[in-house]
Amino acid sequence: MFKKLLAVSLLSFALIGCGDDAAKIDFTTQDTFTSSVKKASEKLSDADKIAFARAIVKATAAAATNPDNAGDEAKVKEDLKNKLNGKTAKEIISEFDK
Repeated sequence: MFKKLLAVSLLSFALIGCGDDAAKIDFTTQDTFTSSVKKASEKLSDADKIAFARAIVKATAAAATNPDNAGDEAKVKEDLKNKLNGKTAKEIISEFDK
């Protein structure tokens, strides 16, 4: 399960291109998450793109290893959604890339 979430997170960064860095993450579905990650990272510098990817991976790892989620994929997704949904790339970087 963790591997699936990590793979999806990493796949999201394979789709990163170039647009509005004020776009917010939409975690309504997996597809909206992937496309919003792409849009949110479009105008980031290369260094910020790396920091954004690292922050997403850290947030995913934290959700997957949270004992309260006890390996329940639905709980992990909900935890990740609560951490990322509605935030900009810059907000995610400042919160999770420490």
